[in-house]
Amino acid sequence: MFRKIHQRSTFLRHHTRKICKGPENVKTLELTNGLRVVTERIESPLACVNLFAKVGSRFENYDTNGISHFIEHMAFKGFTSMNSQAVACQLNDLEAKITSMTTREFQVFSAVCPSKSAGDIVSLLTKIVTELELSDQEMDCERDVIQHEMQNLDMNPREIMFDYLHETAFQGTPLANRVVGPSRNVNKFNRDCALYFMKNHYKPTRLLFTAAGDVSSDTIVDAASRHIGSTEYEGKAEFSPCRFTSSQVRFRDDSMPFAHISLAFEAPGYKSLDYLPLLVAKNYIGSWHKSQGGSHRHASDAVRAVATCNLCELLESFYIAHSDVGLWGVYFVVPNMNIENVIYIIQNMWMHLCFTITKNDVERAVNITKLELARRIEGVVNSAFDIGIQIMLKNERTPLTNMYQDLSRIDPKTIKAVAEASIYDKPLVTAAVGPTEELPDYNRLQAGQYWLRL
Repeated sequence: MFRKIHQRSTFLRHHTRKICKGPENVKTLELTNGLRVVTERIESPLACVNLFAKVGSRFENYDTNGISHFIEHMAFKGFTSMNSQAVACQLNDLEAKITSMTTREFQVFSAVCPSKSAGDIVSLLTKIVTELELSDQEMDCERDVIQHEMQNLDMNPREIMFDYLHETAFQGTPLANRVVGPSRNVNKFNRDCALYFMKNHYKPTRLLFTAAGDVSSDTIVDAASRHIGSTEYEGKAEFSPCRFTSSQVRFRDDSMPFAHISLAFEAPGYKSLDYLPLLVAKNYIGSWHKSQGGSHRHASDAVRAVATCNLCELLESFYIAHSDVGLWGVYFVVPNMNIENVIYIIQNMWMHLCFTITKNDVERAVNITKLELARRIEGVVNSAFDIGIQIMLKNERTPLTNMYQDLSRIDPKTIKAVAEASIYDKPLVTAAVGPTEELPDYNRLQAGQYWLRL
C-alpha cells in the first residue's frame, strides 16, 4: 500500500508543476504535456467535474462551422472501449448526471456526482478526446437531432437577434459564426471530418479539468494523467483578433407582436482591466421585465421610465465578454410604435453614465455586481464552471475577495472614464428582429451617441 502511494506522489512531483498561486483550497497544476487541472476543495457530498476544451465556432472556418457542436452531440454515443449502453450503465452506477455546452470560444462537458466518484468521472470524460467512436448510425441520428434543434432556435427571436448581432458586429471574422453552424455543413459532416478536427484541436494544451467538491487534487491529476498524460506537448491555441464593424441588420417580420432589438458597442474582453468597471456600468442600467412588481420604485431611471409609461415588455442590459473583445449594450422587446421612445430613454441613460453619474449610483451598481459575482461561485457546480471560464479566457483564477477589493475602488470618475472610452460617440452596432418599421436608421442612432456641449 505504501509503495503505491509513494509511486503516485513521485509521478505527480515529476510530471506536474504549479502554475499560479491562489487560496489554499484551490490547486492549479499543469502536466508536462500542457494539460491543466484546477481543483477547489469544498465541504460537500457532491462534486462537479468539468472537462473544458478550447474549441468552438471561433476556431472553425466556412467548411467546418458547427463541427464542435456536432462533436458535443456525439460525446456519449459510444467509445471504442464501450458502447452507448455501457456508458449509460456506468453513469448510473456512478450516480452521475452529465451535461455539455458549446460556445464560440470553449466547450465544456460537466458531471455532477458523489465526491467519491470524481476520479472515475475524470477517466470517463477523457474517453471523449481519446476513444470517441463516431459510428455512422449514431451520427445520422444526431444529425436529425441537430436539425430539430436548429428549427427550434430559428423560432426563438432572442437567439436569432443575438446571432445577427454577432454576425454584423464581427462580420468577416470567426466570431460571426453561429455555434450550431449552417445546415449545409451539418448534413455533410462525417467520421473523417470529425476525427481530423479533433486531432488538430483537442490537444492537451487546449484542455482543462476543473473540479469542485470534497475531492483530492491528486485523485483528479492521477486519473487525467493515466489517459492523457502520455500525449506529447504541442503549442497553445492562438487566434487572430476579430475586428469590430459598426453596422445595422434588420429582419423585418410584421406578423410578430413585438420587435426584439439590441444596441451594442465594442467592449474590452474578459481579461481586460476594464471588465469590472463595464460590468458595474451594465448593472447600473439594470434589467426589467413587465411581470415584475414595484417597477415605479425601481432604482434605474431607464427602467422606471419604460415601466411607468408601459413602453416595452423587457429591457435588459448585457455585457458579452469574449477573451479579447466583447459587446456591451442593451436588449429590449418593444411594440413597433414605441421603438423610438425606448431608444431615446436608453441613449439618455448612456450619456448620463458618461458625464453625470453620482456616487450613490455607483455604490448601488457595485453592490449588485458583488452579488452577481458571488452567485457565480455559489455551490460546487457554479464554482467549477467559474474556474473553467476564468482559466480558459484569461489563464488565471482571480479569487472573489480580490475582485471585491477591485470593485470597492471603483468610483464615478472610473465609470465616466470607461464609459467615455467605450460608449460616448463610439461606433454602434444594431440588430433587430420583428416589426422594425419604426427603428431609426443607423445615422440617426449614431447621432444620439453624443451631447453638444458649450
